[in-house]
Formats: sequence, C-alpha cells, structure tokens
Amino acid sequence: MMLPFELDASAEQSLAFLTSQQRAQLTAAMTYHALINPSSELEFIVSIGNLQQMPALTDRATTGNEPLGDEVARVRVTSKARGSAGDSGLVTRRIRLGHAAATPATTEPPETPSLPHRLYRFLETRSPLLLDAAREFVMKRRSRATFEPLPRFPDGKRESGILDEMTQLSAFSTPAPGSQPAVLFGLHWLQTGGAERWAIESIRIARDSGLLPIIVTDKNSVHPWITRPELDGCIVITMSFSDHQHPLDLPLAQALLNNFDIRGIVLHHSQWLYDSLPWIKAQRPDVPVIDSLHIVEYLRGGYPGSSVHFDDYIDLHHVISPQLVEWMSQVQGVDARKLVLAPLGALTVNESQQFKARDPHRPFTVAFIGRLSRQKRPDLFIALVHRLRKQGLRFHAILQGDGELRNVVQRLIDRFGLEDVIEQRFEDTPVSQTLAETDLLVITSINEGLTLTTFEAVAAGVPVISTDVGSQYTLIDGGMLLPRAARKFLPAAVKRITMLFTDEAHRASAWREQRRRTQDFAAHPDAHTYFERLFAQWQE
Repeated sequence: MMLPFELDASAEQSLAFLTSQQRAQLTAAMTYHALINPSSELEFIVSIGNLQQMPALTDRATTGNEPLGDEVARVRVTSKARGSAGDSGLVTRRIRLGHAAATPATTEPPETPSLPHRLYRFLETRSPLLLDAAREFVMKRRSRATFEPLPRFPDGKRESGILDEMTQLSAFSTPAPGSQPAVLFGLHWLQTGGAERWAIESIRIARDSGLLPIIVTDKNSVHPWITRPELDGCIVITMSFSDHQHPLDLPLAQALLNNFDIRGIVLHHSQWLYDSLPWIKAQRPDVPVIDSLHIVEYLRGGYPGSSVHFDDYIDLHHVISPQLVEWMSQVQGVDARKLVLAPLGALTVNESQQFKARDPHRPFTVAFIGRLSRQKRPDLFIALVHRLRKQGLRFHAILQGDGELRNVVQRLIDRFGLEDVIEQRFEDTPVSQTLAETDLLVITSINEGLTLTTFEAVAAGVPVISTDVGSQYTLIDGGMLLPRAARKFLPAAVKRITMLFTDEAHRASAWREQRRRTQDFAAHPDAHTYFERLFAQWQE
C-alpha cells in the first residue's frame, strides 16, 4: 500500500508503545493531513485521550495551538501527495488518539444536559415504558413525514455555501501516473452495525478484485473495527469533525481525485460524501456512483433521504428490501431503473442449515443480538425478560452487543435484579456461538430495514420474534411479527414465547415458515454477486 506520506526514520521506535488501534488512528490522521497539505513537511504532536474523550484526528482542533492532552510523542512526515503546494514551512498538527481501553460506550461526547435530556435519561432507567410511549408518539408523527416528497439538490440556502466552494476548487483531469485502480468508499464509522458489516464485506470484495479501497469515515469514533483484516492494504481516513458542509470538506475530495485513480464511488451512510457528490461529478462525470441503503429513518428519511436529495449525482441505488424499493420509487419518484434490489442474505445464510432442536438439559434461551442503541431498544428486551421471569419460566437470556446504552443496560439489569438471568456478551463472542446456544432470537427495534441477525438466526436453525418494523414482514409471518409499541409488544411477546417454550412443534413450524421466506427472498440476485461483477467492471 502506497501511503501519501513518508515517515521519518526515527519515528517508528518512538511510536512502539501505541496499540495497533491507536497506530491505525494515527496513520489515518497522517494520511488525511498529508493529502490536504501536498508536498509539505508535517510535524504531529501526539497525545492520548482519557476513556471519555473522542479522538481528534482531522477537525479544527488539530490545526490550533491549544494542547489536546499530555504530549506522548512528536513525529515528522513528508507529504508525497500531488497538488498545489501550500506553506513552504513546517506544518504542525496536534492529534489526540483514543485511550487504549476506550470503547463506543465510554466515549459518548460530553455535553451539558438540558432539562429534557436529564428527564430522558431519568426515564430510560426509571420508567422505560413511559419513555417508549412518548417515543412512539413522536415516531408516528415522523413516520407520516417520510411520505412527503423530499427536495432535490440544490435546495436554496442549505447548499449556498457548498456551491460557493465548488467554484473555487479545481482538480487534475487525470489521475496520478501509474496509480492502482481505486474505489472510494464513504462510511459512517468503523464499529458494530449491520450496515457496517456489509460495508466491510464490500471493501473486501473490492480489494480482492484488484481495486485499492480508499475508506473515508465521517462520524467520529474510536473505530474498534479499524484493525480488521479486511482493511489491510487499504487507505483509511477517519474524520473527526462534528458536522459537515464546511470549508474543510471539499479539499479532501479534491485531494483524493488528484492522487488516486478512482474508478468508482460507493456510499455506505456518509453525509460527507453525499455533500461532495455535486462537485466530484462536475470534475469527473465519468466516475460511477452507487450507494447502499438499508433503512428509511423517520426524520427526512435518513440516508435514503440524502440519497433522494442527491439522486441526480448517483448512477445506481443498491437497496436491501422491498420496502426501500417502494419508498424510493413510489413515494420519492426515483427512476425504478436506477434501483437494484440485492439482499444481504449471502453475508450470513448457509443453505445446509437445519432446525436446531432444543437441548432438554439446558434452560430455554432467548437472545438479543445487536448494537446497544436507542434504535435497537435493549431496554425493551430487558423489560421482556423481567416479565418472563414473573411467569415462573425456567429460562436463560443472552444480551450481546455494545454501544452508547451500555451503562443504561447495566443499570436496568441491576434495577430489576436480573444478574442471574441475563448473560451479557460483547464483540469478543462470535454471533455464531451465541446462536448455537439460543432457542429464540428477539428483535425489539423501534425501526429497521431488514436485519442481518434475522438471516443469521434462521440460517442457524433458530426462529425469530420481531417488532413489525421496516421490511421485517418479508421474512417473518404474522404470528411472530409483533406490534412495535412497547405496551403492545410486551404482552404479545410473553404469550408467544410461553407457547414456544411449551410447544417444540410450534417452534419448529415457525422456523420452517421463516426459512421458506428467506429462501424465497434469496431468489433475488444477492449483493455479493452483484458487487463482484460491478467491481470487476471498474477494475478493467
């Protein structure tokens, strides 16, 4: 891999104390600043944050004079990037790496809680059902808004600043001589999530096809997946800005076009890259653009909403569910010929799997597998476990995942006294191991697209109960598909699980129906095959 900078020979030894994750964060920061400051000498003043601090790798704080923490190293590099040389003097950047033990759960951005925030956090642990009722009210209002047509770019004042910037930037018309054919990936972050799992897999497919993946993330994180083997040999840039559409955005897009032979662009939930598309397409109209969409959010559509907004600059939209096809084409008026329905089932499904009969020597086991976020509602799963215990059932619960609600989850488990019932697991436990010990997967999300965990569970012989959200109805029938609102979900889930607990034939029948539905859905071309062919075309 040819990085756009050369490290001072004495630097390697001075950085030996960094963990592999910290070193990857630093390399990502050096890559960004070397590209933004072509042909410059750069000095990086490196510090390490505490458990609560986010990394500061690219944002405005890195260009200031204020220390970002206790200095642990100074490193000099020479930028090898092409472009108009800036200041001929030494460029100094201050970098704060994540703490070695920091996780997404420990690094929630600090804030001064407002009264509504304090009330929200109180209700999360003291009255989660009341909080869910309030969320349900808001969700219904936002849901209606998603069925209104969204504006296309440009949309008046919102884009005025970025349009002004576009006129001031230029790019080389040809890529750097001898460059390896590359594909630019825009990601949210490098941490746990179904969409992120597909993003990582598509990066691997591109790399295996001979393309150089260039990965840019625009949501700050400690990026626990930054050291995954699929990223070996890739160019990785992890931006730490708190917002986008600002003067530091487009120069990165310009630098990437100047320095790499970009044959195509793939968006996996990246607002920075969506916002940059009009300028990129103006410079390189020949570069194909495809985005990968998973879930319609209840506020302006989320990333599918951004996709609609920038539709004129996108050649193809990869969607994973029939719900997205309907929303994009029928509600938002996107040309149906630009939509590619390609499920992600091949990421998890093995056609040889059979129903997993219950082990009579083990308690009945229900599991939650997912990010510990408000979207996934692990608090509702805990409330369900609490009610199931009141039924006097002999059962075990596994709650696997990590995220911003980790502390809330722990407080709820303590409050309900469920330490002896709920076993917590994190990323160090393979999902396959958890499913091998599970009799029923429970999906409690307040919103979804089409969950990968559903495919995984059915492939492992495990039936699924799910809230009726997104396109879950594609794989799960009415008896196992339950109301989204917590007050309706809980009694229905307790009744259904009690039936499954006592009737193994019913559990097997539910799994067979879900297996039939996944097989029917698999008749669509899968995303793996589609992207393998696409990347092969871009590599030629």
